[in-house]
Amino acid sequence: MAGNNVSVNDKQYIVETVQFDRQTSFTLACSPQMKLLPANGGIRWRQYSSRQHQEAEAVMLAQRMSLKHGLYNTGFSGGKIVVNSPLMPSQQPEVIAAIGELLNRYNGTMYTGCDINTSNADMDNLRQHTSWILNAMDSPQVDTSIATGFGVWSSIRKIIALRLQHEAPVVIAIHGMGKVGAEVARQCMAYGCTVVGYDINPDAKYPHGVTRVNEQQLFAMPSHILCIASLSGILNAENVSQINTQWVVSSANSPFNSLNAEKLLTARDIHYLPDYVSNAGAVICDSVEMAFTERYNQMSQDQVNAYVHSVIGAKTEELLNRSQLLNCDVSSLLHPLSSVLTAA
Repeated sequence: MAGNNVSVNDKQYIVETVQFDRQTSFTLACSPQMKLLPANGGIRWRQYSSRQHQEAEAVMLAQRMSLKHGLYNTGFSGGKIVVNSPLMPSQQPEVIAAIGELLNRYNGTMYTGCDINTSNADMDNLRQHTSWILNAMDSPQVDTSIATGFGVWSSIRKIIALRLQHEAPVVIAIHGMGKVGAEVARQCMAYGCTVVGYDINPDAKYPHGVTRVNEQQLFAMPSHILCIASLSGILNAENVSQINTQWVVSSANSPFNSLNAEKLLTARDIHYLPDYVSNAGAVICDSVEMAFTERYNQMSQDQVNAYVHSVIGAKTEELLNRSQLLNCDVSSLLHPLSSVLTAA
């Protein structure tokens, strides 16, 4: 196992970047806890402006994964793989093979799965080169992205029940209509909420009943909950000043592009449920797959969703009740964890 140590908040993150060819490289970032608990985090595949940006995002995402794993006691530490390429995974099977070689070198101290722009098919290809994958590989009936969306919905449902119980109808604005955002939308509408949505992709498919708006409209129109279901760093100082909502809930890791943007949001008396509370569906699935493999392989999507809903819903309710008793924001309860928040 090789790599550089990067100090973040007095913790030495392990960072290794492989330059595959002139236009493609990938970075693995792992928490220093990986020596005690195996690291876990998906493969994010995007084009970045620089190697510095690529590595910074890998470390930031590994940090957020650490927070998530720690909060839910999954038995893992945080990790992430970030690929910098103008091409998609299906166009670069050799890169998939190289990632497999890297994981084999880490020999069970790092597990991976899907993230942005990587699919179950990509994990099937990766499995030809490595076994260090947790992505319901032997449970084709389970989609962990759907479970993630269901987990985000469980947080939203608790906020509605405990903070918005006198509002009707509750308006949910969703930024991003991929698999996770679409699942959040479907569950919200089934519960009787009004849902508006935006996606940067003009060809994105919106669930029936979602009102399609542009990004400016999504931020400016009155809503009860804004759900960021797209990318990290979407919320910045400029658009935070335009947001017209009561709560922000996120399926994206680190939805703010800076700590200042988060402070500006809360200074406007808009509540923020930290992303690692609401978006832990996939890592909860991974923990069950690891510890209860035989049972997990027999579970249906509905059963997995119900398990995720139970765990994330209970944690959200606990934090909402504690914050009310202490008359503080939820993020204040998690301050020791939130102190490691960094910009992407």
